[in-house]
Amino acid sequence: MAADPYRDLIPAELWRHFAALTRIPRCSGKERAAREHVRAVADSVGAPFIEDARGNALIRAPARLAADGDRAVVAVQTHLDMVCESAPGVEHDFDHDPIRVRREGDALYACGTTLGADNGIGVAAALALLSDRELACGPLELLFTVEEEIGLFGAMAFDAAQLQARWLLNLDSEDDRALTCGSAGGAEVTVRLPIALERPPEASVFLQLAVKGLKGGHSGAQIHEPRANAIKLLASVLERMLETGVELRVAAIEGGSAHNAIPRAAVARLCVAEATLEQSRAVASEAIAELERAWRSDEPELAIELGALQGPPPLVEQPAGSRALLRLLAELPHGVLAMSPSFAGVVESSANLALVRTAERTAEIVISARSISEQALSEIASQVQQIAGEAGADAELTGGYPAWQPRADSPLLAAAARAYERVHGRRPRIEVVHGGLECGVLLAKRPDMEAVSFGPLIKEAHTPQEHVCIPTVASTWQLLVELLEELSAAG
Repeated sequence: MAADPYRDLIPAELWRHFAALTRIPRCSGKERAAREHVRAVADSVGAPFIEDARGNALIRAPARLAADGDRAVVAVQTHLDMVCESAPGVEHDFDHDPIRVRREGDALYACGTTLGADNGIGVAAALALLSDRELACGPLELLFTVEEEIGLFGAMAFDAAQLQARWLLNLDSEDDRALTCGSAGGAEVTVRLPIALERPPEASVFLQLAVKGLKGGHSGAQIHEPRANAIKLLASVLERMLETGVELRVAAIEGGSAHNAIPRAAVARLCVAEATLEQSRAVASEAIAELERAWRSDEPELAIELGALQGPPPLVEQPAGSRALLRLLAELPHGVLAMSPSFAGVVESSANLALVRTAERTAEIVISARSISEQALSEIASQVQQIAGEAGADAELTGGYPAWQPRADSPLLAAAARAYERVHGRRPRIEVVHGGLECGVLLAKRPDMEAVSFGPLIKEAHTPQEHVCIPTVASTWQLLVELLEELSAAG
């Protein structure tokens, strides 16, 4: 029998709640069971539970033990959903199967899937604040939002006027060495290219080109790292074939899994004229070899495979339409577009070519843009619209959220820094992150509030290699308790 991965971990109450969450399906948009678990914890301590129409949950917990009296209300905010990704060859039903957790040294991983430490550790910490009967703290508002990972939709729907607190502690950061005081805003652009499918010509050969084995990663956290985009690699091989005269017709292209994940895999189904089969294989092999050499050190598991397509012959796009689709995928932006002039090493603006799907009449492509600058976001969206228009496609702004502008003079940030120094014996790094945080959405509705975000060290979020550093969970909990004590005493 496998050893208990949670054995002897502290704080025990936090880990008890995290273990429970790993047994509850909670992909984005499917948080009902997780929300009911939160409700059960609230009921067990007699705390009022409020659910809004979107499915967000708000719990109001009164001051307890030595903290009773006239104390300031503090809001603690997390999100219930997780990114649901599994490694190639791993079969996992995220709607029903629990996450299988394993422990390696000082880290917790899942077995072949995302772990859900983002933001399960934050949710577990908030629940521990509620259920730890020995904890002395002032009155709390515990906010659990939904659908964060697919566009911060829960936070955008939440009525922030319900909050009585003027301080907001967000527990959705992933670096225990830092306190976050600002984050990028986002804009999602969906490009739709009309396609016309027809029966393939006589004497056609059907092939499948697959790109797999990439690291992927969070497009807010790892976009600046040397990580390949599977959609871009796929398009580059197919474009090389077209450039060398191969008569290529696309039947379907699929790539990417979420708007905020760098695509790890992509696949194209296509046909070529039988007379050009050997040429097709030779050109593709050369292009594949060049890409694998170029990415060998940064993407050691990269595999690009061209093989025969199994099954009945599919309908295919006309040659002009195939060229237009591949050119569009090649020209749409991906990666870092600008670095911050104010924060060293911080990405100011980026684009993630996140998703492509073809259907009977349309190819749909999603670009997720991020920037701390609203003007830059608008310019990226305009650039995508221009590229789309030149290809004969439409581009629609289908999602977005505001940036969280940093406040260097924030009393809350100063209090968090003091608490951090008491726990760690050193000053924290103060940072603005490129990933989107719900603080920006909530503060846009309540500009009188201040916010700070922190959390344990979580690496490879949004990938099957996601893991959390166990010792940093304990120190993050200590920071949370220390900060709550100082804030509640401030009155």
